[in-house]
Amino acid sequence: MKRFFLLFLLLTATLLSCTQTRYQIDGVWDTDDNTPVWLIDMNAKDTLAHTTVQAGRFAFEGTTQTPFFAYVGNGKQRVCLILEPGQVKVDINERVATGTPMEDDYMAFHRVFYGYSREQRDAKVALADSVVLANRDNLRGALALEDLFHVDKDRFLELYEQISPENQAFYLVQSAYQALLIQRKTGEGQPFTDYLVRGGNPDGSDVKLSDYVGKGKFILLDHWASWCGPCKAEMPIIKKTWEAFQGDRFDVVSIAVSDNRADTEKALQQLDMPWNQILDGQKIPVELYGVNAIPHLILFAPDGTILKRGLRGEDIYSAVAEVLK
Repeated sequence: MKRFFLLFLLLTATLLSCTQTRYQIDGVWDTDDNTPVWLIDMNAKDTLAHTTVQAGRFAFEGTTQTPFFAYVGNGKQRVCLILEPGQVKVDINERVATGTPMEDDYMAFHRVFYGYSREQRDAKVALADSVVLANRDNLRGALALEDLFHVDKDRFLELYEQISPENQAFYLVQSAYQALLIQRKTGEGQPFTDYLVRGGNPDGSDVKLSDYVGKGKFILLDHWASWCGPCKAEMPIIKKTWEAFQGDRFDVVSIAVSDNRADTEKALQQLDMPWNQILDGQKIPVELYGVNAIPHLILFAPDGTILKRGLRGEDIYSAVAEVLK
C-alpha cells in the first residue's frame, strides 16, 4: 500500500510539474486562411514551432522552465511578448498580448512610459529606473532597460552595471550596450567614419559617405525607412531645414536603412524628399555608428567632425541655424 501511495505522489508531482511549465497561446489574426504563423524564441534565435491561420485563429502550446521573449507572427505582422507558463491571448490585428503576469506587468509599464511626452523626460527616466531596479534578474527589467536606452544613455549604462549577467546578456540589452559603445566612438566631437554602400545611389552606382561628408559643407544625415512612421513625421521639418539653408554651406542626405529597395523607391515617389538619397544602407550605419533606432539624424561639420547626434523635431532646424549663423 505504501508503495502505491508513493507512486501516486510521484505521478501527481509529475503532472503538477507539467502543468506549471505549460503555456497555451490562443491567437487571432484577420488574414487569409493558411497564412503561416511562427513562434520564435528571440533571445535564443530559435524557431520553436509554426502553424497556419484558420478562420482567423491560430494556437501554440508547449512547455518552458523559464519565461522567454517570444515572437508570434509573420514578418512585420507580429506580436513580441514575455511568454511564461499559463494561457495568453495574442491579437496580431491590434499587436497586443495579454494573460500572463509578466507580460501584463510589462505592458502596463510600457503604456505609461510611452504615454509621457518628449518633454516629460525626467518622469520617463524615473519610471524606467524603478522598474529596472525592481526586476534586475527578469525580463520585465531587461525590456524596461532597453526602453530607457532611447531616453537616457548615461543612466542606461549605470543600470547595466547593476543588473544580473542574464539580463546583461539579453539580446536587446546587449545590442543597445554595444551600440552605445560604438556611439561613444562616433559621438559628438569625433571624426566621421567613412563607409561604402554598393549600388546605393538612385542610379545604382556605388556611393560613399565621404562623397558628401568632409567636403566643406555642413551635412545633415537622416537615417530612415519606408516602414517607419516617426521617420516620415520628421520629413516636413527636414524639408523646411533643407529649403531654408541648402547651398554652398549646407546640404541634406537621407539614407534608407533596414529597408527593401523597392519599398524605399516607392516611398520616395510618395514623399517630397528632393535632397540627396542613399538607398540600401541596410545595417551599415548600425555597425559603424550604432544607429539601432530610427529616425536618427547626425549633423557633420565641413571637415567631417560630428557636431550633433539624435536631433529630433524643431531641434533639427535650430541646430542647423545655429551653426550657419
